[in-house]
Amino acid sequence: MERFLFFNIVISMLNIFIIVYAYSLNFFPKKWRNKVNQDTLVGLVLIFLTMFTCFFWIIYFYFILLVR
Repeated sequence: MERFLFFNIVISMLNIFIIVYAYSLNFFPKKWRNKVNQDTLVGLVLIFLTMFTCFFWIIYFYFILLVR
C-alpha cells in the first residue's frame, strides 16, 4: 500500500507540473508556439493525466477506507 501511495504522489506531482507548463505556454513567444504546435497535445495530456490521477486516488482511498 505504501508503494501505491508513492505512485499516487508521483503521478500527482507530474500532473501539477503539466498544469504549470500549460499555464506558462502563454508566456512563450507566439512564433515559437506556432513552430512547436503542442497546445493541443498538452491539453489532451492534461485531461487524461488528471482523469487517471483521480481514478488512482479513488482506488487508493477505497482500499484504505473500505477494504482494511
